[in-house]
Amino acid sequence: MSQLKLAPASSSVVTRPGREALACWMLRQLPDYAGSEVTRSRERRILAKMDIVVDVGDVYDPAQLRFDHHQRGFFETADGIPGAAKGPEEATGRWKTRLSSSGLVYKHFGREIIQQLADTDPKSTELIWAEVYDRFIECIDAIDNGVEMCAVGTPRFKDCTGLSARVARLNPRWNEACDDEILQSRFEAASAMCGAEFLEVLSDVLESWLPARACVAEAMATREEVHSSGQVLRLHSGKLPWRSHVFDLERELHLEGHIKFLVYPEEDLFRVRAVPIEGRFFTNRLSLPEAWRGLRDDALVQASGIEGSCFAHVNGFIGGNYTLEGAIAMADASLRSSVA
Repeated sequence: MSQLKLAPASSSVVTRPGREALACWMLRQLPDYAGSEVTRSRERRILAKMDIVVDVGDVYDPAQLRFDHHQRGFFETADGIPGAAKGPEEATGRWKTRLSSSGLVYKHFGREIIQQLADTDPKSTELIWAEVYDRFIECIDAIDNGVEMCAVGTPRFKDCTGLSARVARLNPRWNEACDDEILQSRFEAASAMCGAEFLEVLSDVLESWLPARACVAEAMATREEVHSSGQVLRLHSGKLPWRSHVFDLERELHLEGHIKFLVYPEEDLFRVRAVPIEGRFFTNRLSLPEAWRGLRDDALVQASGIEGSCFAHVNGFIGGNYTLEGAIAMADASLRSSVA
């Protein structure tokens, strides 16, 4: 549990107008803050009276429940050493994105929130906390801090479907009637929307992503039974979320970059899938041979010499065979071609 000072159940939270709907929702999931009243203000005299101050006040002091990220020199990350970095190039941990106030609340209270909502054990809580940050919170941190999605060049399109854009559309328009009651109502609606999104992500991580880890771990343990190199994993479904688990388990076993292919059933055939480089989607550690790519059925059987081969994607990241043995043979031939 957190070592932070706990506010009373009737505590008051203050944030700046129109902001931090998610941070306030997260705080309200904890018993100590469930009855918190949210005030939206920038006035110093009001901030001084509040138990929790979020996204305003120019102070980051978790011991005093002050969570702002706008002050000069602030650069905290989800797992970095406090105060150690002044920019992403100096960040010491896994994550390099500067935290928003929602990120700060998640950093300090996220594990407790997960345990409150899902009743998880400590090890599972830590895994879920990191995955929810990756899938959900980091994007909010980046958008709030003005981090461009493309470091070089102009993005080809603008995404207006994300949570930040949907929350922004709840704000009154410039030419629309507005008063404190309307603003508070819109804020509560935004907070509920953020909460629903958080719960959807948490549910998927808890009920799908986490159980998949055991499946991938089993495949890692038996990989040499599938192929003598230990570089091919057999999964029982290609639909389970395997990517992050493969990378994490490789690190645990000191086998970074070792796994090259997965084989798994899909409909009436077996897939052979190249494992991508971590952080990429279609840049593979090793692809299917160039001579196979774009071929199907008899043409592919002739090119590969492997019976039952039915397709190889033109980009070389996935192929198919009608039998498990054939799919493993395609992986084997791909491994051998890389050292030929």
